[in-house]
Parts: sequence; C-alpha cells; structure tokens
Amino acid sequence: MIKEFEYKGIWWLPDNPEKRISGTLRFTPNEGAILDLIGSIEDIKNMNKTLEPEIVLGISSNGKNITLYKCFETKSSFSVPGFQTSSFYADMVFIGAHFQKSENIKFKSISVHYLHLDEWANISGFDIQRLPDREVVIKYKLPEPIKASINDDYTIHIIIKAKGPTLSVVQKEVSITQKTYIQIKALEEKSFEEYMKVMYHIQNFLSLGVMEPVYPLIIEGTAEVCKNMIGDTPYYPSIKIFYRLKNISTTVSKTLLPFNMLFTFRDISDRFEGFLKNWFGKAELLEPVYDLYFGTLYNPRMYLQNQFLSLVQAIESYHRRIMKNYESPEEEHDKRIEEILNTIPEKNKEWLKSRLVYSNEPTLRERLREIFDEYSKIVNNFIEDKKTFIQKVVVTRNYLTHYDSSLKDQAAEREELYHITQKLKILLEVCLLAQLGFSFDDIKSLISRNKRYQHESIQ
Repeated sequence: MIKEFEYKGIWWLPDNPEKRISGTLRFTPNEGAILDLIGSIEDIKNMNKTLEPEIVLGISSNGKNITLYKCFETKSSFSVPGFQTSSFYADMVFIGAHFQKSENIKFKSISVHYLHLDEWANISGFDIQRLPDREVVIKYKLPEPIKASINDDYTIHIIIKAKGPTLSVVQKEVSITQKTYIQIKALEEKSFEEYMKVMYHIQNFLSLGVMEPVYPLIIEGTAEVCKNMIGDTPYYPSIKIFYRLKNISTTVSKTLLPFNMLFTFRDISDRFEGFLKNWFGKAELLEPVYDLYFGTLYNPRMYLQNQFLSLVQAIESYHRRIMKNYESPEEEHDKRIEEILNTIPEKNKEWLKSRLVYSNEPTLRERLREIFDEYSKIVNNFIEDKKTFIQKVVVTRNYLTHYDSSLKDQAAEREELYHITQKLKILLEVCLLAQLGFSFDDIKSLISRNKRYQHESIQ
C-alpha cells in the first residue's frame, strides 16, 4: 500500500531562494502532506494574513529535490523568549524534481500501479517447473509492454516492472517480485491535472472490472525538466508523486481472484484498445452514470436506502442518454401542450407550463421496461418476474423520495431491499458492459460465471 514518509530538509520559495528554512515534511495517504518549519518562509509577514504559496521547494537531508504544490499555511506561532514556527499543507508532493512555476509542472509520461491491477491483468513473467529428484527450475522473463491508443493525445501501456534477485555470498533465498503498471504517455507534455483525468477514468474502468474500489498506490512520472544525457541518449529520472487519498486503508489488501471479478484483462486482451476507446469516448456522455455507480462502489458504508436511490437514478440517467427519451415526437408534444395551455385561464398558464416541462419523458416504470426489453437475454437469468420487480422498484423509489405513508407497506425494506439493490447494480453493470463493447452473449457469460452474483439469480 501507499507508504508514509518523512523528510527533514531545507525549504524556500522559488522567488526567494536565499531565505532557506529548516523543517520536516510528513506524508500519510489519509492526511496528505504537512510541512513543519522552524521560522517563517517569508522575510516580512503579516501575522493576520494566511500564506498560500503555490510552490515551496526543498532539498531533503539525503539530497532529494522536492516540490510542494498548492500550499497553504495551517498554523503559525511566535513566542518570547523563543522562535517562530509555521506549518503548511500541500495538495501534491513531487519528489525528484524542482518545478519553479506551476506552468512548468508538466510530464512526458505517468506510470501508475493501481490496487488490484496485478490480479486483473494477471500477466506473469514466471516459468516454474517442478522436476524429479526434488529439482525446481524457475525462469523469469520480463513481459513485453501492451500498448493501446485511447485518442489522439494519449496512449496507454500495460508494463511490468521487476525487482531482484539479490545475490549473496551465503545464499539462503532468492526473490523476484513484479508489479504491473499502467503507463500513460502524451503526444506532448501535459500538466499533472490533465493526467489525473485520464488516471481517474482508468481507475473507474478497473473498478468496474474487479468490482472493488481501486486506488493509485504508486505514481511516477518523467519530465523534460529532469532530462539528463548519457552520451547521446536522453535519460529521464523517475519523479515520485504523492497526494491525499481519502478513506484508503494503509494495510495490505486482500488478493482478488479472477472468478470474483466482472471481467479481467484476459477477457478483453484481443479488444483492449477498442474497449478503452469506448470507455473514454463515452465518458462525457455517461458522466452522471459513472459518478452515481462508482459513488456507491467507493462508499460501501452508504446507507442501503441511499445506494438504492443512487442506482435507480443512475439507471434513469443511462436510459435518458442512451435510449429514446421521449414518448411522442417533439413537434407533436409541443402542439399538445399548446392546445392544453389555450384552454386554461391566462393566470395559470405559467404555472402549468412549468409542470409540463418533463411531461414527454418516460416514467421510471417505462425506462426500466425498455432496458429489460433491450437486455432480456441477460436479465432473465437473475430477474424472473420483471413486472413484479419493476413495480417494487417504482414503489420503493417513490416512498424513499417522498415518504408517502400510503406506500410504506408496499416498499421494499431490509433483506428484500438489499436483494433488489443488488439486482439493480447488476442491471446497471449490464448496461455499462454493453457500452464497453461486450456482446449480449459475452455479458451473459460474465454474469453467470461470477461467484458473487450466482446466489442473486435464485433469490
């Protein structure tokens, strides 16, 4: 997992490099980066004014160049007798480079090791053979990178980095470890904020595949500002990047197995580039669907009622953007509204007109029915009585939205609400898989083989 760290060093502002202050930088993934200084980072300071330096530069005691980005002062104190101290919070930490200005924080490439990426990709360079006479032969060859273009600006590479073995005079063990990374390369240098957008979409793509929250555990970049020449060959040292990640555990996570995932790299290896292009190409169109679905995935402590409402809203949003979002042709509906408005007193027209704004959109019941019809070959496996299911979803949504006491006894609750919510989640995943490019037969196979969902088909 993401390691906590601490660096002692000297620190200064880019426009005042002569004034250098001793201090300690501490980082934890849940709290972020805090810089504690012995003294003030500015020559003249208004004690009532909070400092917000965009960049603070530093050199650690072991010689690492450090850039702190988007900083603000959290506290400052001065005592007599004594000396002044101050503390700053930094949004981002770049270790291995000095960026003098925010516009200089650009990267040629970013490599990310995500939680569960090793299991999802399941690409190994190991060849292990057990032979007779207690002989074991272990060979390792670094796997070749896998490249995919997502648009005109970026390419994605699945790369493997390996470490070891260590040779010793007294050899008691041999260890080779590998980690899988997603490397993002831009046609020309991009700001880290631009890379973060790509990282976010890849994170969600992997989360859909593994059906678990996914976080970036290691982030490294290369930049022209750090370019070195070894003879005639350019060399770009790695820049390590850190920022706060809320609600991420610092303990080692469990290892996921492929049959507990919705899909793995092996399922899409021959279509990897096409699937990524679909995911990124539809990101803007399906943004609210992504946000609502992953909002429930990344917040497992969310109340069950809120999970249900978020998934219903996501399904409504999906239908609105992908399927027919009107009951009658627009001109026909406009004419109908005009005829209705012409029959009522003038003073009530504006009120009624505002009430009829969405009158041509399908109801939740109609949206669910159309989605069920579209994916009937798949849905039939885990929802037998679609009419009853739709009725229960509609009544429960109406009750949880308006809390109409007349609907309370008909609305799902407790265990029934849990199973309905799980089925809605599967239904939404079916929709997202279809948009990725999976065929109906593919989706049917993925859902039916998944160990987590096998029991839902019989509830």
